[in-house]
Amino acid sequence: MSRNSDGSNGFVKGMLIGGLIGAAAAILFAPMSGKKLRRKIGQKKDDILDDVNDYVETGKEKAEELFRVGKEKMESLLEDAKK
Repeated sequence: MSRNSDGSNGFVKGMLIGGLIGAAAAILFAPMSGKKLRRKIGQKKDDILDDVNDYVETGKEKAEELFRVGKEKMESLLEDAKK
């Protein structure tokens, strides 16, 4: 399970980093005025922060689910050990 989880985490990190680099390159090489550029940078920043917050929430939900399942298994093993 850790092998699949590590691969998924690496993929997500790669997507985020690649997205950031691509967005920065697109913004820097696009011909526009400073005012428009600053507005566009602000919008991109907000979009990226929204995406990061979504990933964090998903990670929290998965961690809580894993904790719950682990706790249930531990309780089951303790009950079996008492018998």
